[in-house]
Amino acid sequence: MNDKVPHLLLINPSAEDRAVLRGILDQFTMRISEVASGLEAIELLRSTVFDLVVTDIEIGSFDCWRLARIIRSDIYPSDKSLPIIIVTRIWCERITRVTARDFDINGLLAFDDREQLPQLVSSVLASAVVGLEPQRVLVVEDHADNARLVGKVLQQRFEVEIAPDGVQGLEAWKQRRHDLVLLDVMLPGLSGEDILEEILATDPLQPVVVMTAHGTMDLAEKMMLRGAADFITKPFRNDQLRKVCDLAARREDYLLSHGQFVSKVDDLKQLQGLLNNIIDSMPSVLIGIDQHGRITLWNQQAEQVTGQVADAVLGAQLADVAPGLVDLASVELALQEKRLVKFDKQVRRQAGKLHYFDLTIYPLQDSRGAGAVIRVDDVTQRTLLEGRIVQSEKLASMGELAAGMAHEINNPLAGILQNIQVLRNRLDVQAPKNLSVAESLGIDKKAFAGYLEQRDIVSRLNAIMDSGVRAARLIETMLRFSRQGEGSLQPNNLEQLLDRSVELAESHFSLKRRFDFRMIQIERDYPAEPQTVECDAGQIQQVFLSLLLNGALAMEDKCRCRSDFEDYQPEFVLRLSYAEQTAQIQIVDNGPGMTAEAQEKIFEPYFTVQDPGVGPGLGLSVAYFIITKNHQGSMSVESTEGCGTRFMITLPLTSLRQTQAETALTE
Repeated sequence: MNDKVPHLLLINPSAEDRAVLRGILDQFTMRISEVASGLEAIELLRSTVFDLVVTDIEIGSFDCWRLARIIRSDIYPSDKSLPIIIVTRIWCERITRVTARDFDINGLLAFDDREQLPQLVSSVLASAVVGLEPQRVLVVEDHADNARLVGKVLQQRFEVEIAPDGVQGLEAWKQRRHDLVLLDVMLPGLSGEDILEEILATDPLQPVVVMTAHGTMDLAEKMMLRGAADFITKPFRNDQLRKVCDLAARREDYLLSHGQFVSKVDDLKQLQGLLNNIIDSMPSVLIGIDQHGRITLWNQQAEQVTGQVADAVLGAQLADVAPGLVDLASVELALQEKRLVKFDKQVRRQAGKLHYFDLTIYPLQDSRGAGAVIRVDDVTQRTLLEGRIVQSEKLASMGELAAGMAHEINNPLAGILQNIQVLRNRLDVQAPKNLSVAESLGIDKKAFAGYLEQRDIVSRLNAIMDSGVRAARLIETMLRFSRQGEGSLQPNNLEQLLDRSVELAESHFSLKRRFDFRMIQIERDYPAEPQTVECDAGQIQQVFLSLLLNGALAMEDKCRCRSDFEDYQPEFVLRLSYAEQTAQIQIVDNGPGMTAEAQEKIFEPYFTVQDPGVGPGLGLSVAYFIITKNHQGSMSVESTEGCGTRFMITLPLTSLRQTQAETALTE
């Protein structure tokens, strides 16, 4: 009994794949030595006896084919018939199988079929045959001497089976499907032509070599045209027969391997197409460059941003194509340090406007050399949104602060107004109490009245009183505005909301820009009989105030641009009407107007025609949302450049929820 434990040599450049294969082979009682390359395997083979080799094809500079050749040369301690099994991830099956047969490989397996490895190992260790099974050839020949000669010539290369006539030959092929059929043209019973037709009808790729005499050359040509792989003329030389049969067998190998290769190429093309689609569909600019700064990748977003197509820039220097897009010093830094480099919110002017970009550089390193992928993301909208959020929070804080200040100011202002009224009363020369006190002090009534009149005391007190009342009304409006916005829809008078919005806008004065809203003339066109509209008063007043302040800024710009400033009077027209259960509000200014492009985008998020830091802070997209979503109304704009702008708002008199409730009660 032989108790020797088999010794296996496992060769694979991937440590992960070696671990997977070893896990499968651990079910055998055997020693396993692992190496990552053919050269490492040679070192072990020089001093160690192995019973089996399991290897990949790509094992470094010394590939598995040369390794098999040197093992079969019998220069190592292991037997030259040492079984060799190939387990590989990447292969063209037919070419690999043919090559493996030529190099006396005992087994061949795709890595995906690795679960079959134990069965293959058991089979190989139990067999004394070196290499893969030989190809099988079927010789259909009715002359026994010719058949024996053919078998003798081919037996070293093929496993030969002989059929004495067409019927037996066709039956043998149907049962065993030989790798090659050597077919005589003239056969008793069933002709060679009939056999060829039936074989090719079943398997069009079956290689068939026709054996013919000089007198039947026309028939041989006919059979070739019908699909025979080759023909040979009797009598033939031994080397000629071997060559024809070898070529015919390899023709099938070539056709099959070519088909497999074409299939793999198609798969790669589909994968490449998918990757290209993914790259081109990304909203980011993606640019690939090699270590010399030459462009290797240029996606569709890069074409749109730069206006240059990929075909025109591939292979060119990035510094020449887009000098301002990427800082090459940053790319060199990423390549040198082999680390990701990122720059946030890089500013770049594009189409006359400022844009913000995030720039990320990913270094690459492979067998072809170094390079980098550059990703550029337009974060302009995000940056503007962040600015709007900060501005909104600032405005909210300022609103709370202003409301608190207004409340604190309101108390002493009330005291001032009260004391002014008391002072007016005590200076009234007609009041009996004032007269009695004056007489007791010896003050002449007429003289005192003359003094008050000449010094304009009463009118001054009235002016103080009027200003105080106006300030109190403004503070009350601010407090009411700050308290609104709970989201409830209540009946409100739109005329009052418009007027309160004007009062708030009149308090808007910029020392920096030196423009006073009170310079603007306000024309009101209200109906004689006002109606109430169910709305959120705070939100609607917010919309009105935003339109008024934006219009005021536009008219201010027109004032600054006009040389005939004295002839231009900024003006708002506020129109309100009711029809078909709706209220129509128009806010019209005689400012510079808007372009057609600006009108199309005026209600889009982040869009503004003002410079950064200028404006009320409430974008018209928010105003549009308040009207259309929160109140189920509509909002539109009409404008002519140089003539002014008209904003039109329509609101239902009754909210949708109220209408639905009334409908439900009716039903």
